[in-house]
Amino acid sequence: MHILNRNSLAVLLLGCLLPVIAWAAANPVVQVRNGFVRGLPPGTTNTAAYMTLVNTSDEALVLTGTMSPAATSAMLHKTVHHEGGMMAMEHVMTATLPARGQLKLESGGLHLMLMGLKRPLREGTNVEVTLQFEGGYSLTADLPVVSVLKE
Repeated sequence: MHILNRNSLAVLLLGCLLPVIAWAAANPVVQVRNGFVRGLPPGTTNTAAYMTLVNTSDEALVLTGTMSPAATSAMLHKTVHHEGGMMAMEHVMTATLPARGQLKLESGGLHLMLMGLKRPLREGTNVEVTLQFEGGYSLTADLPVVSVLKE
């Protein structure tokens, strides 16, 4: 009878987990579609990121945060329409991505704000954005900058 020591058990577990980890990396639970960051004129310190998030799992996911190395802070915001035609943006703490459903982050609605940009964003470059979900799941997307001004 052979008894596994700790090292043998760790190697065995790692050998079983590596295919699962590789599969999860190649088959993310959340997919980012049609994502982009709005490119604005030089000197602009804030911008927005838009995308459609697709949940491929059978459970709803709760988006709890976001971050980007391109900005000092990143937050989920929604555009709110007030009486008299006034519009404002409000910080949103969470957003639910339904099971087998979509969540659109778009202009005039729910979107990501990138505030305190660390460098000007130029069309043709990309911005890394990490989305954080309840339960520790996160996803990093590399979004293209799309300028609102054509040179």
